[in-house]
Parts: sequence; C-alpha cells; structure tokens
Amino acid sequence: MARFNLFQEPWPRIIGIPLLAVVLSFLFHTEMPTVLGFTITLGITAVIWQGCYMIIGYFRQRFPGFERTGQRIMITVVALSTYIITVDIMACTILDAAGLEPSAYKTGEWRMNLIKCFGATLVVGTLYEAGYFFTMWKHQAIEAEALKSRQLRTELDMLKNQVSPHFLFNSLNTLVALIHEDADQAARFTKNLSHVYRYILQHKEKEVVDLGTELDFTQAYIDLMKVRFADSLRITVNVAKEHRQLLIAPLTLQLLLENALKHNVASTASPLQVDIHVENGRTLVVRNSLHRKQGTVEGTGTGLSNVRQRYAYLSERPVDVIETREHFLVALPLLQLAEHEARV
Repeated sequence: MARFNLFQEPWPRIIGIPLLAVVLSFLFHTEMPTVLGFTITLGITAVIWQGCYMIIGYFRQRFPGFERTGQRIMITVVALSTYIITVDIMACTILDAAGLEPSAYKTGEWRMNLIKCFGATLVVGTLYEAGYFFTMWKHQAIEAEALKSRQLRTELDMLKNQVSPHFLFNSLNTLVALIHEDADQAARFTKNLSHVYRYILQHKEKEVVDLGTELDFTQAYIDLMKVRFADSLRITVNVAKEHRQLLIAPLTLQLLLENALKHNVASTASPLQVDIHVENGRTLVVRNSLHRKQGTVEGTGTGLSNVRQRYAYLSERPVDVIETREHFLVALPLLQLAEHEARV
C-alpha cells in the first residue's frame, strides 16, 4: 500500500487550496464571509495555485540545480507576477459582468486584490521552492555518501591490487634479477616502487589531485611496467605545462594503464602502444592500441564503471569511451578548482 505523504503532490494542492482560501477570507474581511464570497475566493485561489504550480514546475525543469537557483527564481517571479495580474483582471471582469461582485478596478480596491493574490503566490512559491531545495540537498547528501562508499571500495580494491601476491611476486622477481644484472637500474626500480606505494597512501582519500602530480606518479608506474615489458610496451605522454595545474581524480591513469595491459597483448612482435595527451585544454585522452587477448580476462572491480561513477560526481561532463577496430580511447574531463568547489 502506498504511504501517505503530505508533502507529495497532489496533497499540497488538495489541502493547501481550501486552507489558504479560508485564511484569505477571514484575513481581508472584517465581516463573516458569505458562502458566495468564500466560493469566489476558493475558485480564484485554486486558479492561482494551479497556475503557480505549473509555472514553477516548468522553470524548475528549464533551470535545475543549486547553481541556477538565482536565475530560476528571478525568471519565475517575473512569470508569476504577470500571471497573477492577468488572473486578477480577468476574474474581476468576469465577476463584474456576471453581476456577482463589482470590479475592484472600478471601486478602487484593486490594490487590496493584488495584495491578496501576491500573498497567496508568496505562500505557494515559498512552499514549492523550499521543498525543491530540501529535495536537492537530500539528493546531493545521498550522492555524496554513495561516492564516499564507492571511493572506499576503490581504495580497498586498489590497495589489494598493489599489495597482492601477484604484484609483489612480479616486482620482487624483477628486482632480484636487476640486482644481479644492473645495480643502478635495481636502485631506480626500488625508488619507483616506493614512489608508487607512497603516492597511493598519500592521495587515496583525495577526490582530486592536479594533473602534474598524477603524471609524476604515473611515470613512476610506467617505469616499473617498462622494466617488466621492455619493448613490448610503448607509452607516450604529451601534456603541456599549462595543463598540469588542472585537476583529475587520483589513480585514474594507473587504472586505465592496468586495463590496457590486462586486456591487450603486449609483445615484441605486437607492442602495446599507449598515448596520453590533452585535447582542447579541457580533456585528457588515454588511447591504446587494440589487440585483445584471447579468452576471458577477469576484472579487478575498479574498471571504467568506477571511473564513470567518480566523474559523475566530480563533473557535469561525462567520461567518453570510444572503441574502434584499432584503438580503445577514454576521454577524461579535466577540472578547474572553481568547478570542483562548485560541485562540492
């Protein structure tokens, strides 16, 4: 059975219209209102409330969200004022023509009429705008909690992936081999491995980091992978200095590189080529050559769906994923500090 909710339509109109009509009837009349007088007030209140409800709903769809509240209210007020004056003039004209009530515009009482109409509109507008504001606030609070939950799962999955026996086994085997073959390269490998772990621990709880910091970490991760894959992996990073101050979700690049290595063949005969660059100063593009491995490759739970969910909260611009016969491309929105603060 559906649960009764006083604040859910159409109950605000069903209860509010007669209640407001009673208040207006007694508030602006010194004598006890007649049945006819109350019926007229009730009818005009219903027309005003219904019209306000439709106008407010229309502009709410045209100008949604917190960031457009001022614009929405300004335009709505202009539309409501025009509507109220029109309704009042038409109501007075019709009632006068029917001989039910002399027109306020003939008797000079039109100011009181407009006060009643605008008062009713103020009540209706405040009711719906406050309800909408509370709904948006509640939705964003739920969305923020959901993001935190996803972020925690991401951090856990990322840490599990990095400290997994498979990752440590490969890294330590590579390090042991390097110690015997090239002590200098072994030292560099150890430094990069330390950099990877330190970055994850320092930035795993942040929503965004600047692109320069993410690229520095990514380079350390790339160096680890290139020691393992040698000429089988070719990665090109082309990001101008002015773009390094833009913001990105941390660990995103590593995740995309892992996906590329996990799903594609990387061999000397068929090297995996990855290109990382910025387009139009607003988008970071990660494109890899497409040569899928045979068979099913199990995921780690931190794939593209996670990236899309994180960016759905961070930016209004979506994450674009494009696959062709030769390439797999992911385009990430680059954020600015003001944009991120507005979303928070």
